[in-house]
Amino acid sequence: MTKPPLLSVESVGRTFWRGIVEVPVLDGVSFEVNEGEFAAVAGRQASGKTTLVRIAAGLDAPDTGVVRFQGRDLHAEMRKSRFRGLPPSIGWMSRSGPQIPSQRMREYVAVPVLEDVSHRAASQRAMRALDSFGATQLADAVWSEMSDAQRTQAALARAIVREPALLVADDPTAGLDVHDREILLGLLRRVAETTGMATLIAVPEIADMLRSHKVMTLSDGELMQASRHKPGQVVEFPPRRRPGSA
Repeated sequence: MTKPPLLSVESVGRTFWRGIVEVPVLDGVSFEVNEGEFAAVAGRQASGKTTLVRIAAGLDAPDTGVVRFQGRDLHAEMRKSRFRGLPPSIGWMSRSGPQIPSQRMREYVAVPVLEDVSHRAASQRAMRALDSFGATQLADAVWSEMSDAQRTQAALARAIVREPALLVADDPTAGLDVHDREILLGLLRRVAETTGMATLIAVPEIADMLRSHKVMTLSDGELMQASRHKPGQVVEFPPRRRPGSA
């Protein structure tokens, strides 16, 4: 029997109002994300990509269509739930940073699990999450001392500290240079492949999609492309010979 997709977005539509003008943002968008799959949706500003990933994560509700997560209507389940916020099985990357400026990153990343496990266990899980994004050296750092790339690593670590089945992030590469973007996208792919965690991100540029398994583009609220992509192998150039060497 074929295993159903972890996330299924089915004919989702969303409309906003600008004064008396109705503006369609998403128009019948459908796609799936499976366990261990790294999916990226790209689009220019106001294309609807942020709205789409927020709906997929359960942060916003669609006007039409349905989002199924682990086989159930995500938004219907959230309305019935007595818990506030997203279910533990969905991780959302927030850029807000710590509410306490002096909070160390080990503590900041651990916050989502403090009510569920001991402080020691929460600290251990925080370190594992930081390690997933190559950021254990940030354990004792504070937000104000960190670069944009380091803040992104810490924010992603916090999003996965509960070990969710799905990670969703809106433009995680924002503010990063080409080198840091490549490293981060490679880490996102590795986390998806090694943990089985499905990952969905929104990005503004097609170039930021090249490491994803599934490539999607949005234009005028419509999903223009949904395909599987396998990045080519990285081949190192041989060292350049010095002039006069044999």
